[in-house]
Amino acid sequence: MRAGDLVFLFDLIRTYTGISLDASKGYLLTSRLSPLLREEGLMSMGELCAALRNNQSGHLLQSVVDAMTTNETSFFRDHLPFEHLAEEVIPPLIAARGDSKKFRVWSAASSSGQEAATLAILLMERFPELKGWDLKILASDVSSKMVERCESLTFTHGEMSRGMPASLRDKYFEATKGGWQASSVIRDLIETRQINLIEPLVRVEQQDLVLLRNVLIYFDEPTRDGILSQVERVLSPDGYLLLGTAEKPRSKGFERAFGTQANVYRRAS
Repeated sequence: MRAGDLVFLFDLIRTYTGISLDASKGYLLTSRLSPLLREEGLMSMGELCAALRNNQSGHLLQSVVDAMTTNETSFFRDHLPFEHLAEEVIPPLIAARGDSKKFRVWSAASSSGQEAATLAILLMERFPELKGWDLKILASDVSSKMVERCESLTFTHGEMSRGMPASLRDKYFEATKGGWQASSVIRDLIETRQINLIEPLVRVEQQDLVLLRNVLIYFDEPTRDGILSQVERVLSPDGYLLLGTAEKPRSKGFERAFGTQANVYRRAS
């Protein structure tokens, strides 16, 4: 690939996704975009760059974004964070909302939907008192393909084997020809939207709990700070933010809520 095309793609990806890449990640770019060349009938990365230079608002740009976003996920990922949510985070939030009976959760980089489905199951299994509440889980992602998957909440047998206990699978999922689909009781709780975290948040109502796990590591520090500032604005005053194990906010707007292992933050008082 020509050096000029490489720099162009790095700049394009950063502009539209905030993901920061450098020359050391050239192999990643090539491996992820090569299948796209075949799908689009393009002969080279040079042809891809030429097409993108001519049109940076069509489906080809979205296809590049879809290809370059990391979608590693699983049910009850790492397990411990969900125990912290169930034991320390969610109970006081529910207690504080006993009058309004309204509870909002945002899975802010939901990938193919396992995290959002996990949250729905956690709430129903551990908090039966939420029955009849105005309860909604917002599942968002920058990738249009991932949003489509979130809408269907259909998973392969291999995906279901990653973290989903058989007892919960049989209770909350229905067998399909190629795998499993979340039952309507799960799907009705989840609202899906395509949201780019580096763009201004619009029509995102106040959230009581935000999960932004293993996302900030892909951005540079100024972009991370901008994302966290936006999250702070939509987080309720007593709400909580759950980050990935290797992530920590620099912003003074957040403070650690519990022990270091939980990686749960709240708005600074």
